[in-house]
Amino acid sequence: MSNIKTMLENDNYIIILDTNVLLNIYRYSPEFSEFALECLNKVNNFIYLPATVRMEYEKHYRGEFSKRVKRITEASKGTEIQIQNAKDKILKSCNVLEQLHFPDIQELRDELSQKMDDAYKAFCDFFEDRPPLNIIQNFWEGIDYLAQLVQKIDTLNHILESPSQKDIYTWCDEGEKRYKEKTPPGFKDAKNKDGVRKYSDLIIWKEILRFAKLNHKNIIFVTDDVKPDWWEESDGNFTFHSKLLAEFSQTQQLIAPMTSNLFYLDVSSAFDINQTDSIEMALKMTDEDYYDKIAEDVFDSICSTLLYGATEYINDDANIGSEGIDEFEICEYSLIDAERVDRYDNTVLYEFVFKVKLAGTSYEYWGRDDDTKEVITSPGVDHIFEGNIKVAVEREADIFIDFEDDNSFANAEIIDGNLEETEHNERIEEPGEFGYCPDCGTPLDIENDGGNGFCVNCAWNH
Repeated sequence: MSNIKTMLENDNYIIILDTNVLLNIYRYSPEFSEFALECLNKVNNFIYLPATVRMEYEKHYRGEFSKRVKRITEASKGTEIQIQNAKDKILKSCNVLEQLHFPDIQELRDELSQKMDDAYKAFCDFFEDRPPLNIIQNFWEGIDYLAQLVQKIDTLNHILESPSQKDIYTWCDEGEKRYKEKTPPGFKDAKNKDGVRKYSDLIIWKEILRFAKLNHKNIIFVTDDVKPDWWEESDGNFTFHSKLLAEFSQTQQLIAPMTSNLFYLDVSSAFDINQTDSIEMALKMTDEDYYDKIAEDVFDSICSTLLYGATEYINDDANIGSEGIDEFEICEYSLIDAERVDRYDNTVLYEFVFKVKLAGTSYEYWGRDDDTKEVITSPGVDHIFEGNIKVAVEREADIFIDFEDDNSFANAEIIDGNLEETEHNERIEEPGEFGYCPDCGTPLDIENDGGNGFCVNCAWNH
């Protein structure tokens, strides 16, 4: 670990932050946000911002604030759904009592319904008294301390020189050629952005190069952009892109690139700040988006298990024929819940719960054909099964988690399931020329020797 205190105080280094480092503070857990801000404030006199970063922060920070409000608002929806589902399930259970002729069932329904409505009202009152905006404001005691930090950087005149129109034109023209040759930084943005925005990473880099050269400053560059147009990966190890290092060497200065995770750990160690787990920070920041990103892939990975082994998760009271169901059809599925349940070092465990609807056809064993020895079965019963499937997902995480594009997982497997039979429809097979066998129901036709009154399935002979 570098001695960042010595670098700043004795070795002519300054700190330059990328836009994502600032905006990510709005996305962290409250605990880590406070830790990150404490680290930044310890070294705020050494922090500089490229003009492009300052502009991008001003453009996006209100939106990130709104996203935090939305996350808190949506956090209540899970409880709301659970209350409604519980009400529906409880009232539905009264149907069984009614079928058994218990008296005054409607009165019971009304009383239970009122109790559940009271529970829902208590839930609504709780959130009415605690609106998301107040929760956000209380998080930093009503003050946006990050905005205050950025304002101090402004006051210290620690904003790099703004690019001129000529600079923008020249750098964008150069960027077009660089991107075609996959020269970093920023070529990964070519497909997702347009206009000048496509070259914002390159413009920031050009600002840093110019500042370092003109002011003879060594640079600690902090970025959370870990795509291949900034970093190179070999055998699981990440290093700043060799082409960027070579380009920076032309300034005759030194550069120490790092992610914010490492930066905060270095600062906290150098200035005796209580440390927070950096990987935990990354996970807390990305978990919600991660669930949405990988849900479809997770379900795809367990599809074959459901198609050929769903019987294991079906309730015992289902009316499945003796021959079972060879293959199921997945009619519908949706993610209804996901959470992180454990972590061992860099291995993280999640549980995903999917609501699924499956279809399948089962058959009863009726015997064997005397000549061909082939199994003869009933016409079949069509089933519909609905319920929840719980899936364990394993993820390998490190400090280089890509906050924007991480949709990987190491393994996924079904660990539990509860499927109920909701439909049960017996197929009706047309009778043969001579009707049905009165013993087993097999259509009697010429192949079954029905003309002689003999059934090859059960050997019935009138």
